[in-house]
Amino acid sequence: MEVVVRLNTRGRYGLQLMSQLACHLNESRPVGLKEVAKATGLPWRYLEQIAGPLRRAALIKGRPGRAGGYKLGRSPERITLREVMEVTSGPVRLMDCVDKPDTCEHSNKCTSRAMWVTLTGELRGVLDRYTLDDLAQRPCAGCRATASRARGVRTTLKPTARGRGAAKRWKYMRTLE
Repeated sequence: MEVVVRLNTRGRYGLQLMSQLACHLNESRPVGLKEVAKATGLPWRYLEQIAGPLRRAALIKGRPGRAGGYKLGRSPERITLREVMEVTSGPVRLMDCVDKPDTCEHSNKCTSRAMWVTLTGELRGVLDRYTLDDLAQRPCAGCRATASRARGVRTTLKPTARGRGAAKRWKYMRTLE
């Protein structure tokens, strides 16, 4: 039996959204969510849902909608990954009894609770040590253009494919990047 600890999609997509905004930090105009969706392959309607809590927590600033767009609310060096995760998906903890021992009737005599508290503390520590700037420096930070530049691959030129279905094959190959 395999035990997997997973981050939910809100947290993962929130990190990708924030790393995209960090990649566009030097641009004067706000970045639209459709632009982020196109660069990352994430659904833009879901990104809209994630942007709300990030805006209320002042991690991003801007406005939703057709003429809207977003920028980071603070410099990326001052935004930890834990902040993004907790704003988008709630407290980071491996078990509910870590922060709320009353949720489990066995927590006062549980032999493994101390281990869960320690592991949760370690996980929180790692997420606190890394900032959005660390994530944005990586070529695969959810930005296809950055990743392509890092690999030295030019993706702007469309190859001259011939024959029936060439455009469809090209579109499919672009989805794999």
